[in-house]
Amino acid sequence: MKKTVLLSLLLPIFFAGTAQINEREATDWQPIGRLHFGGITKASMEYKANEQDTTYLLFVKDVREVPKNNYFTIKFKNTNGTYEKLYTILKSFFLPEYKKDKKYSRTFDLGNTGVNVQHYRLITGRGIMFYTQSGYTYWSEYDIDKLFGKR
Repeated sequence: MKKTVLLSLLLPIFFAGTAQINEREATDWQPIGRLHFGGITKASMEYKANEQDTTYLLFVKDVREVPKNNYFTIKFKNTNGTYEKLYTILKSFFLPEYKKDKKYSRTFDLGNTGVNVQHYRLITGRGIMFYTQSGYTYWSEYDIDKLFGKR
């Protein structure tokens, strides 16, 4: 009887300690840039600053038809100027020395996400394909500038 009472008292404590969900307070992400197309957000870049470092959140709409309305995110810190390095890599596809080089491609890790970027011909002109394991999207030079808050 005593064992049953003790077990019934300790069992809820054990399960409370191994909970699968931990609620956190909402954080205030500050917007940098957004890309819209037909009322739909194609991508957005936001940041959150703290004492140690700045954290960035890249929110991207996957252009594949299936699954429909699929979005993915990439979270990364600004360690050693990662934010500016990313901008420089993406803009490098539009430099004169690489503009027409169809073999020019860049592969790197952004946060914990592997990324590949390569040239892609858009209807409106030159662009890039930003590809991860979770999905991919296409951006023009104007889109990159807008996403990074340069326009």
